[in-house]
Amino acid sequence: MGRQLTERVWGRLQADGLRRTPQREAVLEALDDADEALPLPVILARARRRAPGLGERTVERTLRLLTDRGAVDAIHRGTGEVAFRLCVSRAHHHHLVCSRCGAVAELPECEVAGWAAREAERHGFAVEGHDLTIWGRCARCRAPAAPAPGQNL
Repeated sequence: MGRQLTERVWGRLQADGLRRTPQREAVLEALDDADEALPLPVILARARRRAPGLGERTVERTLRLLTDRGAVDAIHRGTGEVAFRLCVSRAHHHHLVCSRCGAVAELPECEVAGWAAREAERHGFAVEGHDLTIWGRCARCRAPAAPAPGQNL
């Protein structure tokens, strides 16, 4: 993604009063180096290259904090695995996730809020928030496979 995005994220975090620590820096840089959402074990391995001795619990806490602050998206894949990526948008948004390759597309507009409020009221609830992930197959994964070399169709 680029160092520029990491610096923008740090700017937002520091404006919210979050200190810049070597551990947080290592986690954000590990995410910034990725072209896709990464699971915890991959983030841990990449972050340890920058901060040897970094503990798994520290990375978990850091990811939770960064997710709570809106700097990182926690992408819930259809398999039950959670992957993380730097969050480009500060605004409320949702995701399309490819169930085959894990590609993520951000949906910048939320059409769910009105429906959720109506349904909550109907059931006697007060909405405090919502999260929506839509799983499917991206265009690349839906494309017919090219014939194997030497195979004529």
